[in-house]
Amino acid sequence: MNWRDKLSLSTQFLITAALVLCISMAVLGTWVTHRITRSVLVTSGEGGSQFMISFLEAEVQNLLPDGTMPIENQQRLDQLFVGTPVTRSIVSVKIWRPDGVVIYTNMAKDIIGQHFVSSDVAKAASGRIVSEFEDMVSSESAYEQSLNKSLIEVYAPLYKAGTKTVVAVGEIYEDAEELAAQLKSSQFMTWIVVCLTTLLMLAFLYVIVRRGSYTIAMQRSELRTRIAEAQNMAAQNEQLRLSANEANEELLGRIGSDIHDGPIQVLTLARFRLDEIAGIWSRRQKRKDDVSTYLDEARNTLAGSIDELRHLSTGLLLPELDELTPRAVIELACSRHESMTATRVSTDLGELPGVLPEAMKICIYRIVQESLTNAFRHAGGIGQRVEAGVRENSLKLKISDQGAQFAMEISSQTQHTKLGHKGIRNRVQAFGGTLEIDKTETGTDVRVSLPIERAGATFSREKASPGRPAEDAEMPHNRPAH
Repeated sequence: MNWRDKLSLSTQFLITAALVLCISMAVLGTWVTHRITRSVLVTSGEGGSQFMISFLEAEVQNLLPDGTMPIENQQRLDQLFVGTPVTRSIVSVKIWRPDGVVIYTNMAKDIIGQHFVSSDVAKAASGRIVSEFEDMVSSESAYEQSLNKSLIEVYAPLYKAGTKTVVAVGEIYEDAEELAAQLKSSQFMTWIVVCLTTLLMLAFLYVIVRRGSYTIAMQRSELRTRIAEAQNMAAQNEQLRLSANEANEELLGRIGSDIHDGPIQVLTLARFRLDEIAGIWSRRQKRKDDVSTYLDEARNTLAGSIDELRHLSTGLLLPELDELTPRAVIELACSRHESMTATRVSTDLGELPGVLPEAMKICIYRIVQESLTNAFRHAGGIGQRVEAGVRENSLKLKISDQGAQFAMEISSQTQHTKLGHKGIRNRVQAFGGTLEIDKTETGTDVRVSLPIERAGATFSREKASPGRPAEDAEMPHNRPAH
């Protein structure tokens, strides 16, 4: 079992939601912090730009032809940034030519006249204001890096008076120690709010999911209980069905025994008495021919009734099937029908299971017996044929006859046929099988399919009894009777 399957739904949700929310909130907190920093830099950039326009732009209006700044201009700027209140917030100032050459700085005078590659200078030379926070990595800012302070760099274009021509780029470094402290405080508070919000959302969602998980768990438990009850009920129904079949067979056997031991014995005794009376009467009466005729008719009637009752009792009494294979059960039903009706039943038995439950063997026996009985009664036993085999995990039976013409002559007896078919259908449905009864031009076909997969069937190669050939193949269809 996977370790995730051992966790409850609420626990799985808590883990998943915690990961998703933490990642989402981390992204949100980082974005908020970045936006705050950018807002501060934009504000600082605008302020620094105004400062440079006010103090630096006037000093670059008269640059020398070689692009350098006159000495007197540099001196005025030095005086402005040395010992004045401006130096409290402005750490250092640089003025660049648009091509990246430093033409003035109030600190680190050794870099004046040197050329540096700076993308920020290039952006400012194009007319943009650039602000950076703690982004000093180039060699031209070596002095500022040595201060170990949080600084804001601001680059702004310096224009020729009255025109839009950029003649120089001003750069100032503002002291950002207080700003850095405020940013850290803002970041800390932002993360506190994000974490608390995340925890609150997780707690709220967990409560909802926990309730849903508890409801689902209760429903699952109830469903398992109902499934178990349904399975127990199905097992009980199966046991009741088998018990009902056994009781039905026992009842039929008892009825057969009662008929055999009761009416048949009485009628047999009456027949013997009529035989005695006939003998005595024939010796003492003159009109013995007429009397003998009446007595013969009575004896014949009694004999027919006795034979009919004997047949009925024999059909009701079920033979011992426990030790027989399904093939032997079918052959037994056919042979008993042949002995009782003096008709011929051809068989074609394919591969059959070696073992089946006794209840299913009883069902097979009764189906063959009832179908052949109907074929004899309503088709005169003409072309009686039994075919059997296994296909698609089902035992297939086909009982057919070719007495269509005979059946038309005794159509008044169809009600009994319907009752017999109803009994077959009930037996087949008890095992989850199907029954099809087709009237053909030559006779009637009864097709039965009984599922054997759940019946515990096992197969073993066995040969048909002598005179009844078996083929280890699928059940044939529409073969001519022999």
